[in-house]
Amino acid sequence: MNAEPPAESQHDAVYILTNKAMPGMMKIGFTRQEDVQKRIDELYTTGVPLKFHTEWACRIKNAAEAEKALHKAFKKERVDESRQFFTIEPEQAIGILKL
Repeated sequence: MNAEPPAESQHDAVYILTNKAMPGMMKIGFTRQEDVQKRIDELYTTGVPLKFHTEWACRIKNAAEAEKALHKAFKKERVDESRQFFTIEPEQAIGILKL
C-alpha cells in the first residue's frame, strides 16, 4: 500500500534562520504549521545555546519542494548532509525565495 504525501496547505512556509551561537551558518527549513514562529521556537532545545533569529519566512505554494531546491542549490555549502545548515549568507537564499 502506497502512502500519499501530506497535502500542501495554505500554511506551508519556508524559513531562513541564523543563530549567533553558529556564526557563518544559516538554517533553511519549512513547516506545515500555521504558526511559523511556534515551529522556530521548537528548534530552541537543550542542544542550542541561543534562540534562532528569523531572517526570512514566507508562505509559498510547494514549500517542501522549494526547501529541497534550496538545499540542492547550496549542496556544496551544506555543513552536514543530515542537517539543514549551510555556510552561506541569508541573502543568497532569500534572493531565490523572492523570485
